[in-house]
Amino acid sequence: MRLFIRVADAGSFSRAAADLELGQPTVSRRVQDLEESLGTTLFQRTTRALSLTEAGTRFYKRATDILTEYDEAEAEARGLEHQPVGLLRISCSHSFGRRVVAPAATSFLGAWPNIRIDLISDDAITDLVAEGVDIAFRLGELRDSSLMAKKVGEAPQVLWASQSYLDRRGTPQHPDDLAAHDAVVFRHSRQPTWELRKGNETVEAKVDGPFRASSGETLLEAAAGGLGLFLAPAWLASECTGEIRLVRVLPDWHGPSLAIHAVWSSGKLRGKAKLFIDHAEPAIAAACSLTRLEVAHS
Repeated sequence: MRLFIRVADAGSFSRAAADLELGQPTVSRRVQDLEESLGTTLFQRTTRALSLTEAGTRFYKRATDILTEYDEAEAEARGLEHQPVGLLRISCSHSFGRRVVAPAATSFLGAWPNIRIDLISDDAITDLVAEGVDIAFRLGELRDSSLMAKKVGEAPQVLWASQSYLDRRGTPQHPDDLAAHDAVVFRHSRQPTWELRKGNETVEAKVDGPFRASSGETLLEAAAGGLGLFLAPAWLASECTGEIRLVRVLPDWHGPSLAIHAVWSSGKLRGKAKLFIDHAEPAIAAACSLTRLEVAHS
């Protein structure tokens, strides 16, 4: 069952064999034995691809839950129910991983020394099944409706700029002033518009500037270097505020909040993954807090 799940996750007999340190013929034979014992075909095999059949998809979901239950029962029988072990693979964006997940992982591993963490930090969307990811953190709107998800935080976006930029270009007093300023924006935004709110008032400000990038880290450094205003959540900008490289602009105005979700491929959130989410939620809340920044600069 475990071997079948790894083959399904990897989408390849050879990749699963390498992961499990087994020969590919051994993996293929064991899967064939499983199919014969079940009296059904679990994989659709072609020369270029390996995919689950309808029966294979049903079996995958049930097998995942069964093995999770078995692991928990075994741990309980051994008296290890409070001592989780093994590898936990996590996926998130590079900036969120560096500023939020990695610090949370440090304290988590201190509490659970028998767990190992493999962090995939990539600004591209990681395929959870193909990469064998246990949990991923996604910011903003969820696009893949097939994933299981739990909301673990909310990150309000606010405006930031370097003091050198404000000294050179002046400080905006209202969102309408942003049209006369430079902004650093994500490169996938063709005509970026920042929606800013204060109480019941909402203003849509069209912005542009000399610098675009696909990475939040890169835009942060561009803003800190004086290239323009930046709309970003507190967890991303907090490092630069500690060095006083960025200051709040239009502090009474907020942009849309980014929902933060933990997502996983199937089944219930259990074991190491649940432990980590429970551990990380307070850290995520603290990292997203604007109050913390305001107190630090008061």
